[in-house]
Amino acid sequence: MIGRSSSVSAPRFVGPGAASIKYDFITALLTLAAQGAPLQSRLALRLSLLITARFNWQTHSFAVGQRELAKLWGVTERTAKRELAALRKANWIEVLVPAARNRVTRHTVNVENVLSDTMPFWNQVGPDFFARMSGTAIETDVSNVVPLRPIDRNPDQPSVWTEVCLRLQQRDAATFDAWFRKLSWSDAQNGTVYLTAPSSFVAEYISQHFFNVLLPSFKEVDQDVKDIRITVN
Repeated sequence: MIGRSSSVSAPRFVGPGAASIKYDFITALLTLAAQGAPLQSRLALRLSLLITARFNWQTHSFAVGQRELAKLWGVTERTAKRELAALRKANWIEVLVPAARNRVTRHTVNVENVLSDTMPFWNQVGPDFFARMSGTAIETDVSNVVPLRPIDRNPDQPSVWTEVCLRLQQRDAATFDAWFRKLSWSDAQNGTVYLTAPSSFVAEYISQHFFNVLLPSFKEVDQDVKDIRITVN
């Protein structure tokens, strides 16, 4: 969904390490451009080019007229105006300073919203990229093998949940540490498993993007599981 609300923290584009942070941000956008839905893909490509060519990282803004945008994107001025409006509707950009006499509109980029919409594609770049973007530390040894952090073995949680966690971790350690590790067992009734998340954002994100991974993992351990409900603690 374009323009949904986000709890992703915006990175700092100035100071130490800023160059690599900028590179990662553009990488996230271009991955969405390559693999996203048609509208998202087109807008992500437009915004990537606009940021690369005209974004001021110090002021966190850009001021580009429709004629210049049309040349940059290779479209008509009418199309450039429409695409700029679509970026605003998606909540990827917003007006910072309205247009005035002899001055074009200055926009800012809503980095949190952009990152939130690119998040489903971070794993496609690689587990290291996903871990870096989500703030999950991954330690590697000289053989480049990602060590698995021990699963929390709470005596109050059933063995089925522990087994599911082990399977999820073995398949994708980065995703497990970033998302599934945040979940805790709550209850199970009539084939429905109830899990608890620390926030509504985590609950909603896992339900939308990882349900097709979570449910089959449960069924592998217990075929009686028919559904999963994630609530907020």
